[in-house]
Amino acid sequence: MAEISFNMGIPKKANISRVSADTVVTHDVSEEFSLPDYVPEVRRVLTTRAQVLPESKYISDSGSGCMLEFGGTVTYSVIYTDDEGKLCSTPLSSNYETQTVLNSHPETVFIDTVADNVSCRVNAPRKLTIKTRLKSRILAFENNEIDENIEGKSGEDEFFIERMSANVNSVGIKTSSLQNVHIADRFDTGSITDIRPIWCDASMEITDAKAQNGAICVRGDIGVKCLCDTSSGIMTLNKTVPFSEEIETDGAEVGDLSRATGRCVSLSISSEQNDGEERIFFDANCEIEGELYRNEENVMTQDCYSTRYETDATYRNIDTYSLMKCINSSFTSSESAKRKNKDISEIVEILTDPVYEKTEIKGQKAIIYGKLYITVIGKSAPKGDMEGEFISEEYEIPFKYETDISRSPDDVLTRADFSVGNVNARYDAEKFYCTAEIFPSVSLFGKGSAKILDTASLKKDKEIKNDASCVRVYFPKNGDTLWEVAKKYHTSSKKIAERNNITSASLDGVKDIII
Repeated sequence: MAEISFNMGIPKKANISRVSADTVVTHDVSEEFSLPDYVPEVRRVLTTRAQVLPESKYISDSGSGCMLEFGGTVTYSVIYTDDEGKLCSTPLSSNYETQTVLNSHPETVFIDTVADNVSCRVNAPRKLTIKTRLKSRILAFENNEIDENIEGKSGEDEFFIERMSANVNSVGIKTSSLQNVHIADRFDTGSITDIRPIWCDASMEITDAKAQNGAICVRGDIGVKCLCDTSSGIMTLNKTVPFSEEIETDGAEVGDLSRATGRCVSLSISSEQNDGEERIFFDANCEIEGELYRNEENVMTQDCYSTRYETDATYRNIDTYSLMKCINSSFTSSESAKRKNKDISEIVEILTDPVYEKTEIKGQKAIIYGKLYITVIGKSAPKGDMEGEFISEEYEIPFKYETDISRSPDDVLTRADFSVGNVNARYDAEKFYCTAEIFPSVSLFGKGSAKILDTASLKKDKEIKNDASCVRVYFPKNGDTLWEVAKKYHTSSKKIAERNNITSASLDGVKDIII
């Protein structure tokens, strides 16, 4: 038995992207903080918000795999009441770093870290201990290089070997560097003259990300809010500033699929009086990052046979990933939940944290599910001469987003980020109602598999001798293909097609063929 290798015009090498890691790493951050003297003392913490700002990742060789080290900063906003029952807040931050071992050397690594659980303990009026459970999803892609060593035959041996090939889609990924977006503006405070900023926040809502020559063009809005105390009560100032940025990305072309994510990394609020008018200014620094995807076709040999000898072949299956869709969009979600605290008579502020949960494929639709973790800061009704107290409570509100896809994959891999724009909430006697504008930034990868030829050998001691003096007639069955019939009778598909005037690979509708 002699081993053979053959080439029918396909590339020597094919790069097929595969997922080499999709895992979740958890790590805890704990730190004790001493508040400065100019910050009011803490009587009762209402809520603590945490935002993760990833800053670094480093991959080093570790034998058969690699060591992935990454870290960043967790910023906190603690909202509390002081000894006088007034609403206050203070910003704090902690650094984090962790590491994990990957069993390969990937070309692309995505790390999405979120604060999974946050708790704040008051040790003393100016001492807080904050503990945070961080959850990092690590998604790594590497190129699976497949080498097809194929040598061709010519002349009288033109049909010595015949092969069947197929196009295998595989995604190529490029990420852009972080780009800073800076905005500075002022809130409209109307005729209010006495105003005290309590808490502020900023979010980035990206509505569009399109690839063009050498860049990803990103558009959206930066929303800034500031919770303030005034003589007439608590009020929230809002400002929305549109932005348009181009992120330079090598190789970006029109038609490539792309998405972008953004976050606010710093926000400062200042106030001044001018001609009796109180003015509130803000200064925000945000970062955006783009991702570029291009599906590439690789021609892979799936089967072969000899027209003259019996052939032994082995096969293997490879996992394939191709991008089905990139989404930067918006939708509105309206849901309700059973009311928890009936002491709240006035909603002061709504704080939201959107979290991705899962993706379901139904036909040619992808349904993306998530939850809004909502913190309501409210105030109870006054009792006699006593003012109402500030109260906080939490809700989990589900949401879902549907989008069309081109096909139904074997499985789906999802990268999803969400930001929240306008939020409206209200109570009735039994329920809490919430309507939120949600901005998804999603990449959907379709997982599939392909059978490819691994090895082939000819049994040169078992030559097939077709009797040219006889005529074979084959009656095709439903689903038969020209390739399958030619392989069965060890002839070439080209000869069968020419002899029977067949122009299609499928034999559906053909009553009989002469072999």
